[in-house]
Amino acid sequence: MIFMMLNLFDSHTHSDNSPDGEHSVTFLCEKAVENGLMGFAVTDHCECDKYEKDSYEQRMLHSAFEVKKAWLTFAGQLALTLGIELGQPLNAPDSARHVLGMEKYDVVLLSVHTVRGEEDPYFRDFKNETEEACAQYLERYFDEVLETVRWDDYDILTHLTYPVRYIEGRDGKKCDLSRYKTRIDEILSTLARQGKALELNTSGLYDSFGRTSPDAPFIARFRELGGRYVTIGSDAHSAYDIGGGVEKGMRILQQCGFDYLTFYRRREARMLEIM
Repeated sequence: MIFMMLNLFDSHTHSDNSPDGEHSVTFLCEKAVENGLMGFAVTDHCECDKYEKDSYEQRMLHSAFEVKKAWLTFAGQLALTLGIELGQPLNAPDSARHVLGMEKYDVVLLSVHTVRGEEDPYFRDFKNETEEACAQYLERYFDEVLETVRWDDYDILTHLTYPVRYIEGRDGKKCDLSRYKTRIDEILSTLARQGKALELNTSGLYDSFGRTSPDAPFIARFRELGGRYVTIGSDAHSAYDIGGGVEKGMRILQQCGFDYLTFYRRREARMLEIM
């Protein structure tokens, strides 16, 4: 289904139902209207490998409750959708299946935040590591992403180059991503073959990193490999960042040869013409 509109849709945001989120769904909605968004998806974190420890079941139930209330309040102003960001589902498949059965989600984001046996790169200091050690970490990361995208119960792969924002953007270690070209191509080909979407994560455009995840050449490569669906997500954890970088992201998609931006409702891809 194709909507011919000029409006902007943010497919990746977090409310205070995420452990690192700052604001309520209601405040997210208020800022989205103020910022001129057509709509957005609330995609609160569910780290499957920490499902019980961090009370994700209660968080997901409360997130869905708040989104359903907001549907009534903001009807006619926003296309608001209910989503979830599912982290490391292969590390706890029973938890992943359980949480996905709890609600009728509009969209399921797939994320790999931690490599097995490692901590999230957010908490890791790469400054004192050699570039080869960083490169080996990225090899393990992309191996795990490839294994994870072969799982089927998701719609969008998020922030493909997630660790780079910390290894290079924060800690100053150069990342030569050409080293992983074969593995990244396998990831992108798998997404294309399975009819899944690739996210252009714009969080780096409104912080000091200054780059998207992934960079534009990977978006263009996804198209070359048969990818059809691309989404844009600000990955906002604050209402003040909702929609951040989305308009610039649309220009990047155009430059990469995409005429349409994708968002999801009832787990079905909907297309917005980029004008």
